[in-house]
Amino acid sequence: MVETNLGRIGILICYDLEFPEWTRIAALAGADLLCVPTNWPVSLVPGGERPIEVVRAQASASVDRVFVAACDRVGLERGTDWVGGSAIIGPDGYPLALAEPGGGPQTLLAHCQLVRARDKATSAVNDVVADRHPELYGRLSND
Repeated sequence: MVETNLGRIGILICYDLEFPEWTRIAALAGADLLCVPTNWPVSLVPGGERPIEVVRAQASASVDRVFVAACDRVGLERGTDWVGGSAIIGPDGYPLALAEPGGGPQTLLAHCQLVRARDKATSAVNDVVADRHPELYGRLSND
């Protein structure tokens, strides 16, 4: 976690987004923004859908009520095509900025009020941190 004048920034790397425990740990440690450099290889995506990696980043932002900025590799390198799925996502899980599919290198900008990530409520009666029951999650850490 890096404390800045603008907010608290956590770093995850690529495959870390596959594990919801990592985003939850960062959120519980006070992250407002998760910066995630990624190398997502291209896979088949049904028409009209976003790459599943982008959807997963959206879900992580929503579940943990944090901003997520994913900076994905783009183009073809040594026989591997990359998604180019860079995105900036708000704590509600909705994209604030998305890379254009197949658009080559791009710069994404979005206005992020990082303080919004400190409100973990999803409604007047639900809160993704206060409503947790860690005493029930022991099986997550058992091998």
